[in-house]
Amino acid sequence: METVSTKGKAQAAKPPLYRRLAGDLAQDILDGVYAVGSVLPTEVELARSLKASRGSLRQALQLLAEWGMVERARKVGTRVLRQEPVAGYVQRMSGWGDTLGFAGDTVMRIDDVSDVSQPDEPGLASETSASGYWLRLTGARHLPRQAEVSTWTRVYVPGPLSGIRPLLRPEMNSIYEAIEQVYDLRVTRLRHKVTAIALPAAAAPVLGLPESAPVLEVQAWLYSEDGRLVEFVRSIHNPALYSMEFMTQSGV
Repeated sequence: METVSTKGKAQAAKPPLYRRLAGDLAQDILDGVYAVGSVLPTEVELARSLKASRGSLRQALQLLAEWGMVERARKVGTRVLRQEPVAGYVQRMSGWGDTLGFAGDTVMRIDDVSDVSQPDEPGLASETSASGYWLRLTGARHLPRQAEVSTWTRVYVPGPLSGIRPLLRPEMNSIYEAIEQVYDLRVTRLRHKVTAIALPAAAAPVLGLPESAPVLEVQAWLYSEDGRLVEFVRSIHNPALYSMEFMTQSGV
């Protein structure tokens, strides 16, 4: 399955509001503002305190439920189940912000940074780097505050954009945001390709699965407004810990 998304104007991509609300509420739960076993304030009260619409709040609460942190029951409200998310997660795509945040709510742990001149990546077969080399970052993704790995990932950045090295940290949400910051450009087009594959040997020990086990591979190509490739990402997901959900809505 392959999808292409574009954004008409070059604007800095921000996480959707409901994701930011979910993150704030998750932090409040972790900090003990809302204790395990307690019931959260009503939607009206929460929306007022967070200065958000009830629609955005409902999406945030649904995300917390998917993380396993709360449960929602009629006539009871939203009860806190645990302080931290469970290992698995659902990647939801319902708009540009969700789509560009294709890594979902995970954090990338960078295990290796190197320069390669001829990357062994079919996804880059039709792409070239003007400098003759690529900056390659290899690592794994996990949910915040959890050690269990859900995704093996490898990122390629064209050599002319490799000046992001000073901004690299052991753990990062995304790489493209560093590129946007350093080079004053914006990602305006994104192409996805989702494929069921047999787990490669290189990723097997990271995911803790046997080689050739069935897994889900997601490739993503990020382009700037002038059509330049900014970043290529290849991610391999443990299917027991990952699912993807698309939602589209007619403008009519």
